[in-house]
Amino acid sequence: MRQINICWFKEQIHKLTDYFDDKIVFNSPDFKHLIVGKDNCIQTYTDFMKISKVLLYNEANENVQLFDTTGIVTYDFEMKYEQQGKTYHETGTDIVVFNRQDNSWKAVWRGLTNLKNV
Repeated sequence: MRQINICWFKEQIHKLTDYFDDKIVFNSPDFKHLIVGKDNCIQTYTDFMKISKVLLYNEANENVQLFDTTGIVTYDFEMKYEQQGKTYHETGTDIVVFNRQDNSWKAVWRGLTNLKNV
């Protein structure tokens, strides 16, 4: 999970391909919309970073649960960013499900919850 966040935060988004399953699914915060597939999910990071300047990013309360070949990572985040001269400040909880494949872990599902504008 740390490597995934380093990739997007340090604008090395192309490296995310190493950590995502080909069929990864991102859920919207309301769990009503899906983004399916590695390329489409990586594109969300590219699109965000093209129009955003991240001013603050913090993580807290990381929790990792392992179940055989499945891992679930949750953590709270705080992010402040600027887009087109407007500043946004959000908090929430990121939930990422991993599957162990050939001795490596790949993210297969991601969702955000408790998303709030501060």
